Amino acid sequence: MALFDEAQCAEMLYFAEPAGRIAFEKFAKRYMGLPPDDAVVSSALQSVEMFFDVAERLLQHKSYMAGNNFTLIDIWYIPLIQRLFACGYGDIIVNRKAVSAWWDRCMNRPAIQRMVAADKEAATILANKA
Repeated sequence: MALFDEAQCAEMLYFAEPAGRIAFEKFAKRYMGLPPDDAVVSSALQSVEMFFDVAERLLQHKSYMAGNNFTLIDIWYIPLIQRLFACGYGDIIVNRKAVSAWWDRCMNRPAIQRMVAADKEAATILANKA
C-alpha cells in the first residue's frame, strides 16, 4: 500500500499539475480560440521533463509506477500523456527507454486499448456534432 500511496502523491504533485497546464495551454485553449501562453508551457515542460527523468531511473527497477503490478496509478497517467502526444510532446515519453517501455506495457493492455478506442469514438461523435 505504501508504494501505491507514494506513486499517487508523485503523480498528483509532480506530473498531473504541470501536464495539465500544458494540456490546457496547448489543447484546450485551441478550442477556445485563445493563444497558448508559451511561458507557462515552457515552465510546465521543464517540470514534466524532470519528473520523467526521475521516473526513468525508477522504472529501470520496476514494471509499473507503483511496483511490478499494473494499478490505478498507471491508469491515471494515460489521459494526460495522451494529451502530451496530441500537443506534440510525445518525445518526453518515447525518448526515455524505461518510460517508453512502461508506456507500451500500459497501452498494450486489452482493457486500455478498449478505453482508448472508446475515447476516440466519443471524440469523433462530438466533433461531428459541432
